[in-house]
Amino acid sequence: MQKNPMVGATSTSSHSEQGSHNSSRFVNLKLYGFWRSSSTWRIQIVLAAKSIPFTFHSIDILNGQSKEEDYATNVNAMKQVPVLECIDTAQNVDNDPNGDTGRIRITQSLAIIEFIEEAFVDDGFSLLPTDAVDRARVREIAEIVNSGIQPLQNLSVMDMIDEFGKGHVETKLGNGKFFGKHHIEKGLKAIESLVNAQKMLKNQGGHFAIGSSNPTLADAFIVPQMYNARRFFVDLEATCPSLLEVEAHCLQHPWFSETHPDVIRGLYPYFAI
Repeated sequence: MQKNPMVGATSTSSHSEQGSHNSSRFVNLKLYGFWRSSSTWRIQIVLAAKSIPFTFHSIDILNGQSKEEDYATNVNAMKQVPVLECIDTAQNVDNDPNGDTGRIRITQSLAIIEFIEEAFVDDGFSLLPTDAVDRARVREIAEIVNSGIQPLQNLSVMDMIDEFGKGHVETKLGNGKFFGKHHIEKGLKAIESLVNAQKMLKNQGGHFAIGSSNPTLADAFIVPQMYNARRFFVDLEATCPSLLEVEAHCLQHPWFSETHPDVIRGLYPYFAI
């Protein structure tokens, strides 16, 4: 596998969905991410929905790029992806003690998504419904993935569990992956129940997670997690059949199909592992 000598490779990716109106305050957006990262995919879906051009700066987490000193010191002290970087033109550059020309970096996918929604409120399309209850519901689903699944399937967590389990009988997947698989199934079953209840309550004809006719933040979290679940050999037909239907409709939508990990991976052939 070819190793990129730089911190990451860059590729400009822009989207031009109907309804775009570019904000003038925050410019030069750069997304530090990894092609297989579900958290990275979430951000790309939101950027596509908002029609915001950005540069993708690829960090090979499997080869330890996120753990390198330069990345940890200058980009994200948590040594993770994604990270959104941009220039805030409203900052007084002359008074910037670091001479950083108004550059800001935001970590954690939900914080990044909330920032995009608020900073580019007039751009493209919002993934947050207008109804307060619907907003709470999509945030609830997003948080199940973000807090109830994502941290428990991370590579660093699985590696630590495998390290602790050395010398013991392991499952076919390995102790770490078995642990991750358990929590993925638990979380997806919970989301399946919420989605079914929401659709019955709303009695709407929409095919997306909350019964809407357009994707919401819930879909932006569900679909990447379904992609991850297959790597853990989760039986999705048995676990969440309704979410499979939601996923199928989402993958026909350009916000999802054009940001799919297989598409992003194709831009970086040295990640073919």
